[in-house]
Amino acid sequence: MMDHIKRKSLYWSLLKIAILPILLLALLITIFSTKRFADSMNEEVKQGLKDLCSIVLLVYDNMYEGDYHIIQKDGKEYLFKGEYQVDGHCGIIDEVKQKTGVDVTFFCQNIRAATTIKDNRGQRMTGTVASDEVTKEVLEGKKEAFYSRVSINESDYYFAYYAPLRNSDGVCVGMIFAGKSSSDVEGLVRDVVKPILWLAFFAIILSGWFTISISKKMVGAIRKIETFLSKISGGELHAKLESSVLERNDEIGEMGRHVIRMQKSLRGLIEQDLLTGLNNRRNGEMLLLKTQYNFVKSQVPYCVVIGDIDYFKRVNDTYGHECGDVVLREVAQQLKEHMEGKGFAARWGGEEFLLVYECCRLNKAVQYLEELMECIRNKRITYQKEDDIRITMTFGIVEGNEEKINHIIKNADTRLYYGKNSGRNQIVQ
Repeated sequence: MMDHIKRKSLYWSLLKIAILPILLLALLITIFSTKRFADSMNEEVKQGLKDLCSIVLLVYDNMYEGDYHIIQKDGKEYLFKGEYQVDGHCGIIDEVKQKTGVDVTFFCQNIRAATTIKDNRGQRMTGTVASDEVTKEVLEGKKEAFYSRVSINESDYYFAYYAPLRNSDGVCVGMIFAGKSSSDVEGLVRDVVKPILWLAFFAIILSGWFTISISKKMVGAIRKIETFLSKISGGELHAKLESSVLERNDEIGEMGRHVIRMQKSLRGLIEQDLLTGLNNRRNGEMLLLKTQYNFVKSQVPYCVVIGDIDYFKRVNDTYGHECGDVVLREVAQQLKEHMEGKGFAARWGGEEFLLVYECCRLNKAVQYLEELMECIRNKRITYQKEDDIRITMTFGIVEGNEEKINHIIKNADTRLYYGKNSGRNQIVQ
């Protein structure tokens, strides 16, 4: 009997040693995952409120012409959109509230001019004042702000987005607010999180090892995204997110795909010229430095070209700057197609472009340039259907070496300006 008791006691002790750490680990992972999911939900609500404000403002812009401005009547200030008085007119925002459940308010300065929010007696809270914190940050600071618990009256708290209302002169005349009751947002998070917790609990009971495995994969994926974001925030815009994250068909996978889209957008903003779509000057310099590094390390030859559109000012003066932009885009597209597989192109400034031929000697690069010049000469650029514009370009080219980049560029630039001053439409080497 005693032996049986001892064996039973040892069995439960071993069971506790085996199960409790697993349960604790699973609990910690579940809490961590739940918090991250709750944070994600909060971010989605934030973005939704911001988007809703944008939609409401767009509706008002489409319905009523003119700026938001303040008019004084009978010693009081009223908010107008063009000739339309916003104060007291709540039809549009009431419909928004009915369809989305989100409260909307227009402020004249920091005073509620039109709102869907009602007090305990069912009266609209028009004429009431925004909190000092909101007034200072949004109205005086002229910047948007989110609040997870902003007090509208003594008993109601809102998850809220505020944005300044500006006229065409940039003067802040009021604010717009979109918000959901904090209890509703918290309830939404709870409703979403609760089934996850129950599912996690039963999954642990039925198969502890399976839950741990899945949790580790989830945490691992989140950490990969976190590491990826850390690299991007550190300036590594060409970092790669592991394919295992992107292959996931869940919220984490979607988060990873959003991060990739964000990375591409950042690279476009930081590395590309907005008008032409080519590399901008900053990125062109960085790519040139990498090309020179390959030359120093492995003696991979390269050539540097500075090109300029001939008589570009005449195009702007004759047809206007909008036509000039068309010409720049057409030339940029021609350069991009020409440089494919040969190197890269960048907009260097104005109508000047940088071309870098990689793995290429001077005589071959000149041959490539001659082909490019012929294509440019034969190209007809159509502007407003009736105008066909022909252009030429002048190029200065040097063979790359170990000198400082600015010296190499200066040498190519010197050859370019020699060509510009001696007839244009040529290659100077």
